[in-house]
Amino acid sequence: MHKLLVSLLFIITLFTSCKKEKQLILNEDSYTLSILIDNNEGNKVYIQKLLSPTEIDSTIVKNGISTFVGQISYPERYILTIETVFGGKMFILENDSINIHIKNNNLMNATIQNSKINYELISVQKESERIYNKIDLLFPVLQRARLENDAISLKDISNKMSLIEQENINFHFSYASKNPNSFISAMILNDLSKRDTIVRNKISKIYSLFSMEVKKSEDSKVMNTLIK
Repeated sequence: MHKLLVSLLFIITLFTSCKKEKQLILNEDSYTLSILIDNNEGNKVYIQKLLSPTEIDSTIVKNGISTFVGQISYPERYILTIETVFGGKMFILENDSINIHIKNNNLMNATIQNSKINYELISVQKESERIYNKIDLLFPVLQRARLENDAISLKDISNKMSLIEQENINFHFSYASKNPNSFISAMILNDLSKRDTIVRNKISKIYSLFSMEVKKSEDSKVMNTLIK
């Protein structure tokens, strides 16, 4: 009797374990995107691909929540918009459970939770903003130079702004080259490849470092057609 109970317990435990493992696999192959927002009951929420704006999905806000469920082959940037709410929010959709919390109808400052790749994106954005904030310090000097029609100062400020812009470009190139397994790197390089001042050979060299998985992403595919 004791052996029978142990055997049954083992079978039940094994079945439960297999069931949980199956659920985990299913979760890895699909996404659940939950949008939490107040005061928009019944309004439509839209998500559209950044690279393919015509591809749009929508749901309706019910009890303060709008939910999207589906599958995506590789992480990709999307734009979130809400009916009657101004602006949009860019985020990365991947096969995971992602929450976006919107307060006071402020889409720009919406917080993204439970998403490692979006946390990575935010970190990159913050460093880029830190670099660009250096330009803000130049505006008082720029305004004074314009009022005084000081050509020499204006040229000096313009050169300093160009250096800051180049510092930001260098930061993104560096990040992409140091993180070849990151889908963020493909997104960065795709954006850089569309700039007229960027050397194509540099793009190609960093692209060649990417893992095969990253090269399969939509950003990599678009970028590859531009650098051929």
